[in-house]
Amino acid sequence: MSPEIRVSADALQDFTKSVFVKVGAPAGDAEKVASVLVWANLRGVDSHGVQLIPWYVEAADIGHIKIKPNIRIEKETPATLLIDADHAFGAVVTVFAMQKVMAKAKKVGIGWALIRKHNHQGTMGYYPLMAAENGMAGIAFLGGNTTTAPFGARFPGIANNPIAISVPARKHRSLVLDMALSQAAGTKLTLAKEKGIPIPEGWALDKDGNTTTDPAKAAFLTPLGGAKGSGLSIMIECLTGVLVDFPKVEPVVTYKEPPYGLGSPVGNPERMRRHIQNSTVAAPL
Repeated sequence: MSPEIRVSADALQDFTKSVFVKVGAPAGDAEKVASVLVWANLRGVDSHGVQLIPWYVEAADIGHIKIKPNIRIEKETPATLLIDADHAFGAVVTVFAMQKVMAKAKKVGIGWALIRKHNHQGTMGYYPLMAAENGMAGIAFLGGNTTTAPFGARFPGIANNPIAISVPARKHRSLVLDMALSQAAGTKLTLAKEKGIPIPEGWALDKDGNTTTDPAKAAFLTPLGGAKGSGLSIMIECLTGVLVDFPKVEPVVTYKEPPYGLGSPVGNPERMRRHIQNSTVAAPL
């Protein structure tokens, strides 16, 4: 196991921002991506922190993350938005969407946005917390790639579709719930593999559908709460990918594409190409 290295949060933020500026991102966008990654580390969620920098940089280098995307609002009502992210950094478009829905919530009581065709967003709890810090409740959920076996199955036919909710508090810090609908997020297995440590029993299955505690043998995840996690994942896919006409599960279960499964997309352009996601964010007063 590698020795632990500690750096100050400010230094880590500055370094991370400089990396994304170096690959061509505007300074403001680089700041947003860095803030989301470092925020995860500060909360002890290292799986979603700066360890993702190589992944993001490679995706930008090969064009699967667009450094200067044409983020556009395709449809809009007083309370809702449909945003095409044009393969933007997930953090950039989701912060944009959250700002839009908070402005709508201040006017009509709720703001609701659907975002399609964006890249990895980092820790989902960051976004509803934006609403809570402005005196509103916030919610965000994501429709992603097929990394998880439905309850009772040995095939990754659903995603681990995370959901995050935050509500403000009067005297104390805002409450935040941020969870994947698998027993553990896939990046936690990546982190365990890098550290050379086993994963808990029940987190993942190997390629033959057998449970494993070796992160190097993990092929796909298991659903949180069995049938309940499976059901929630399917419903979130309906409220994200299906609703914006960019489904992620349908091509897999109809055999148009192979399952996405686990494993880092770094060094694998095909996995990079398929790692495009859809999400929903909302802010009610």
